[in-house]
Amino acid sequence: MKLKYLALMILSSVVSGCGTRQGSSDDSSASGFKVSGDLVTIEESSPVAERISLDVVKPEKMGSGFTATASVSPRPDSYAEVGVPFGGRVTRSLVRLGDRVHKGQVLYEMSSADYMEAVREYVENSNKANVAASNLRRKKALHESGIVSEKELEEAVSEASDADAALELSRGVLSIFGTNPSSVRVGQPLRVISPISGTVVRNDLVIGQILSDDDEAPLAVADLSNVWVRANVRENMVSSIEKGEEAGIEASGHPTLKGRICYIGEMLDDKTRTVPVVVECPNPDRILKPGMFVSARFPKVLDDALTVPSTAVFQGNGSKFVYVRQTGLTFRKVPVEVQSLDDGRMLVTSGLEGGENIIADGGIYLSQ
Repeated sequence: MKLKYLALMILSSVVSGCGTRQGSSDDSSASGFKVSGDLVTIEESSPVAERISLDVVKPEKMGSGFTATASVSPRPDSYAEVGVPFGGRVTRSLVRLGDRVHKGQVLYEMSSADYMEAVREYVENSNKANVAASNLRRKKALHESGIVSEKELEEAVSEASDADAALELSRGVLSIFGTNPSSVRVGQPLRVISPISGTVVRNDLVIGQILSDDDEAPLAVADLSNVWVRANVRENMVSSIEKGEEAGIEASGHPTLKGRICYIGEMLDDKTRTVPVVVECPNPDRILKPGMFVSARFPKVLDDALTVPSTAVFQGNGSKFVYVRQTGLTFRKVPVEVQSLDDGRMLVTSGLEGGENIIADGGIYLSQ
């Protein structure tokens, strides 16, 4: 009896298992389509066939432009890192982070042996030049009276010329420190000035710290009233923009700012297949911050733009794709690169050539 009961149990389990596998096959059939690699075939009797709508991709004139990712940076002529050409010790800081400064304003002071030596040489050479010039005037007067020979006069001229050359060299050395030679005094500290007007955007000064000419500049000044927005424009879109054209800069949570294209790159990045484009943008309210990621919209009319509904584009493994009709109700997943537009459509920048028949709506049912 026990053996008979065990046999019935095994038979029941086998029948139950067969029923389960049959149910799984029916579920696949019930989906109404079959998938083979990148191909999807919809059965004509399937409800899915009634839920999809097709559309032909046609080149069209598009006036809403296109958008490219971009980042904000200071204008090169409006940003300065204020360091020192020679070593020394910081003795005084005259500005704080965020202060507005003007060109030529003293930012900090240093005690520098190199600077003191440069001042000493300048003062010494200035005195020598004055003495040599005075001696030359005296020798000229005596030469005119016949008291001084031609040779003595030539020697005086040579001494004055050498003294002037040494003084000019000392003046050039002081200019490296940004110091006005007419105002230098022996023993005074080195006063580091700002080369531009703007705002102190970095201040790492510590009183007493020793700086060398190899150290990173401890202080930076930037004028951010105008900034550069560097966009990466795809190679097939570059021909549609021109230098001097207007571009809209969109930062999250802020109204669109208007700038103008000031540079279009001459070289293509072979990795990203993009060309650098620089937009100069007024920034009166300091909305745009260096390092910020923004969007640059170029409102150029495109004559042969390919657009598809956003409902036609799906995210695959590592790339987006659309369903392109092959024959009947068989469709192929074709990878595409797209950019979002404002009207519920997407601009196709790569993957389609025009004339393709795609699933414009309802493709979502093929993923279920």
